[in-house]
Amino acid sequence: MIGQRVADYLRELAHAFGAGWNRFWYTPRDPRMVCALRIAAGLCALAFVISHTADLVRWMGPDGILDAQTTLQLNGQQTLGPTLRYSYLFLAATPASLWILHGAGIVTVVALTVGLWSRWTAPAALLVVLAYVHRMPLLTGQWEPVLTMLLAYLSLAPTGRCWSLDALLARRRARRGGARDAPSRPQPSVAANISVRLIQLHLAALCILTGLNMLAADVWWSGEAVWWLIARTESRLVNLTALSDAFLLVNAWTHVIVLYLLVFGVLVWHRLARPLLLVLGIPFWLSLALLTGLVAWCLTMLLASLAFVESQRGVCHEMVVEDR
Repeated sequence: MIGQRVADYLRELAHAFGAGWNRFWYTPRDPRMVCALRIAAGLCALAFVISHTADLVRWMGPDGILDAQTTLQLNGQQTLGPTLRYSYLFLAATPASLWILHGAGIVTVVALTVGLWSRWTAPAALLVVLAYVHRMPLLTGQWEPVLTMLLAYLSLAPTGRCWSLDALLARRRARRGGARDAPSRPQPSVAANISVRLIQLHLAALCILTGLNMLAADVWWSGEAVWWLIARTESRLVNLTALSDAFLLVNAWTHVIVLYLLVFGVLVWHRLARPLLLVLGIPFWLSLALLTGLVAWCLTMLLASLAFVESQRGVCHEMVVEDR
């Protein structure tokens, strides 16, 4: 009798877990969210690549500050060969060839942003960004991991289904084939859902790990971290030294930063807490950008959090299905 109850429990547990797993990963999702993220990530990638233009030859030229051999040595290599840190920019032997590769990278990222051949330009844009990251590892910071994360997961999704040249060309081909009315919205896609879920999981984990990393430093426990950031004149965007006497405010601000990051990673999955956390994320990331000067990183994190916007509807739909 007890053995039968245990077997029934384990069978029900496996069924419930499998059903929840399949709903989470394999429920078709409206691809408009990944299309919007494609535009946002494309613009961020374009800004990243173009930012290397002014000092391109000075840094990466044959006689540049970080010439190919120096970078290879930093990566623990003596000669160019198969490696996970490969960059096609190592192939540039002259300033002219470096400019050609740089221009090709810009064209590739622009093609992704406007949604042209997005199935191919999405992974190609990821390779372009990684090429600069691997070519100049000393100049990378917090922004690049988030940007490459978005591009990697968007490479799995049909990001050209709407708001793209791909969608425009598809409608024209349909009209030429005799179709009169195009669908008002793109068809839901499992690949779009997998892409969004991966972004959600990665972002939640990144927030938790960032918060835990802050707790490893005494200045965050003591509440002094925000004042340390205010005192860094080389990075801050606004002068907040007037808060030097507002000890309670500075301490509270410090703890709120850590608290939000930890709470976001955990409670953003809750249906009722999610809208509040997303709304609070706007002033949180914007104020953090002013405080730290890490504008690109903060804005990209804010854009990545948009992946949770559509999940509100998905969770409600799943609850209705379970109730039935």
